[in-house]
Amino acid sequence: MWMPESQPKNLKTYHFRAKLPKFFRVAAILVVATVIVVIGIGFYRSNKNPGFRMTGFPTTLSKDVTAVIDNFERREIEGDVLKYYIKADKAITFTDNHQELENVYLEVYDETGEKHDTITAQKGVYIPLENKNFKGYFAGGVNVVTRDALTIKTEQVTYTKETETAEAEELVEFSREGVVGKAMGAVVKIAEKKLELLKDVDIQTYDSPELAKANVRQAHIVAGYASVDQANERIDLNHGVAINIISTTTNAPRETDIHSDRAAVFFGGTGAGENRKLKKVELFENVKIDTKETNAQPTHITSGYALYDKEMDRFDLKNGVNIVTTQNDKQTNINSSEAIYEQGNGKIFLYGGAEITQATDYLKGDHIIAELYPGRSMKSSVVKGNAYLKQITPERTVEINSGELNAAFNENQKLMAANALGMSTAVLVPVQATDYSKVTMTAPTAIRMKFKGEGLLEGMQTEGRTTINLSVPDSSQDAANKRVTADTVKTFFGADGKDIQRAEAVGNAELFVDPLRASAENYKTTINAPRFDCEFFPTGNNAKTCVATTKTKTVRVPTVAKDGRGNQTLVADKLSAFFNQQTKDVERFEASGSTKFTEIDRNAIANTITFMAGDEVVKLRGAPTVWDLQGRAKATEIDWDTKNRKSYLRGGVSTTYYSQKQTGGATPFGSSDKPVFITAQTGEFDHTRETGAYTGNARAWQENNYVRADKFLIQQKEGQFHADGSVQSLIYDAKRKEKNKEVQVPVYASSNKMFYNRDNRQIRYDENVDIRQGADRIVSGTAIVYLDDKNEVSKTVAEKAVVITQPNRRATGDFAQYTASDEMVILRGSPARVEDAENGSSESSQITVYMRENRVIGENKPKATGTSGRTRSVYKVKNANVLN
Repeated sequence: MWMPESQPKNLKTYHFRAKLPKFFRVAAILVVATVIVVIGIGFYRSNKNPGFRMTGFPTTLSKDVTAVIDNFERREIEGDVLKYYIKADKAITFTDNHQELENVYLEVYDETGEKHDTITAQKGVYIPLENKNFKGYFAGGVNVVTRDALTIKTEQVTYTKETETAEAEELVEFSREGVVGKAMGAVVKIAEKKLELLKDVDIQTYDSPELAKANVRQAHIVAGYASVDQANERIDLNHGVAINIISTTTNAPRETDIHSDRAAVFFGGTGAGENRKLKKVELFENVKIDTKETNAQPTHITSGYALYDKEMDRFDLKNGVNIVTTQNDKQTNINSSEAIYEQGNGKIFLYGGAEITQATDYLKGDHIIAELYPGRSMKSSVVKGNAYLKQITPERTVEINSGELNAAFNENQKLMAANALGMSTAVLVPVQATDYSKVTMTAPTAIRMKFKGEGLLEGMQTEGRTTINLSVPDSSQDAANKRVTADTVKTFFGADGKDIQRAEAVGNAELFVDPLRASAENYKTTINAPRFDCEFFPTGNNAKTCVATTKTKTVRVPTVAKDGRGNQTLVADKLSAFFNQQTKDVERFEASGSTKFTEIDRNAIANTITFMAGDEVVKLRGAPTVWDLQGRAKATEIDWDTKNRKSYLRGGVSTTYYSQKQTGGATPFGSSDKPVFITAQTGEFDHTRETGAYTGNARAWQENNYVRADKFLIQQKEGQFHADGSVQSLIYDAKRKEKNKEVQVPVYASSNKMFYNRDNRQIRYDENVDIRQGADRIVSGTAIVYLDDKNEVSKTVAEKAVVITQPNRRATGDFAQYTASDEMVILRGSPARVEDAENGSSESSQITVYMRENRVIGENKPKATGTSGRTRSVYKVKNANVLN
């Protein structure tokens, strides 16, 4: 289509308008780029021409220039001594004599004019003061080098010549002989050789220039403030001090991290110009130290004060010290008021309230010296002053107290040995109090404990007069504690280290058994001997047997007084005491060699003695003998029941009553001051009832007078004597009158039974009675002998088939009464009968026979007997005791 001519012009206009936004964007980018370039140029020019930003820069300086000098130089000399030298690329002098310098270089000399400090900067303002002093303000790449090799780099410095002080308010970098660092703001007191770092202090030290180039530092120090004293080679630090120290003097490199509120770091070197080496660090308030070797777990230290000597690798710690070491994830915790930790030597010295906890072991005392393994667990310790050790196991707790204590540990932190020196106490407290005895040991010289394996007790040994108490639970009526005392005691434990296996008590040993409750059955027992050897039950720390040797003595004291009971004493060459596992009291004694047992006035000896505490029976074997104030007894075997106060004698029993009085007059003997002897196969005595029973061929005698029978029963209280079975008796001193003279004619008597009663002065013979004196004889079923107050026969009554015989004469009847005073026999019967070989015989219901006269009298007329008239016989009978 044809179009008008003006149409193309409009199209061009439209295209231009469409492109306008694009042009604006390009223009904006160019503007931003131009601004950036301008700002960059400004920063560049600013850096090339730094301004003075320090506080105190004078604002009233003259602006009127008097001179402009290029390549400016000036020397200030006093006499022949150069004071300072200054030069600059350009110097502008103003009417007030201050100068503005570019690329300034300043040398300030000491009093001798030999050493100098150097300051360089891009710009400087020099303001002269009185007495040839000046003040300088430096900006832009300021570099200060003191005469003592201290280098300071910063952007702004104010220098005062009079005080020789350089001050910086911005970031400062400094270095001197291996010590480099930075801080925000600094004051350099050049004459005093001091540097104050005002904020955000960061210091690093290096052992050598080579290590510095390799960035292998010796220490890294951070603080809020620092004061560097070059003369004393010391840095004082404040506000959040943190120090990291690397030590390579040991076999394994060690890293130490230190934190405190305040600190002082001390340096030293071998000569001028050499790198300064960190020597010591002194720390104040809230001290925290972590130190460890490569690949090892750290040691943590806290205290109120610390002094770390790097060369000696030693920490002096004060004001509440806590040290925690870790090996195999097991900690050793150490506390004291003061401490010295020689880390390199692995030693720790603790002073005042010292405590060490390692695993289940705990030590404390006034002063502790501990030696550590390389892994920092405790190897050994010496505790002095109020020394105390505690070891806790699942089974029991061991506690030791002494004036001094030495302990050794293995690398698994288990106790291996503990030696308590001086007056010492060791206590073993069981966890299962109902099954185990508590063991308490005291010794004046030493207690030495040996452990094995995982801290298990192997043995204990004491020195000096030792006491061991075994305290039992109060679980039964007859439960009893035990106490062992000796000059030395050795205790050995079982394989599990839990239970005492055996014990040796040597030197004046004493075993004391003390019942927990008082009762008539419970006794306090004391055993003395030169030595004890005790075996223990498998569990419970309870003695099973104790063997005492050489001259032993045992004393049992009743806990409750009781009539007829008293202290019991047992002596022997050797004594074995056997204990009950439940009650822990002695249940049996076995004694041998010269044994003797005593209670009140009762005594016993034998080759061996066994005493059962349960039934309180003393068993005597091997030529045993017992005696008291009344008499003495022997037998092959004797059992003495001290509880029930009875004695049992077996085999060849032989007893002796010291006199008839000691039998209570219960034996049928006349002499009161002569001993009475009794023998039998067995004997049984009840000391409470005062009875004695003899069985088997029993025989009693006093001098030549005796009684025999199968068995005897003596009842002293009742004053009675019983004889049974084949009774025989002899009265050797019996007397009678013959031809008007008193002659001694023994009397023999026999029967099946015999009974003597002291109170009514009667002797009764029963069954098959046969009494003989000389040629005279009486046979009957029973016979009763009546004694007078002199214990001599006053009369005798015989009954049941009585037969009296004399030479050529025989009398029979049912009843016969013999009167000693007239030696006359009244014979009764149905009828009574007398036969005389010479004079015939007579019968009557009652016949009186005169034993010593040829005379017999009948009470009624007898029947005819084949003889005429009355038979009369006369006998002369002497007074006789049937039993004297």
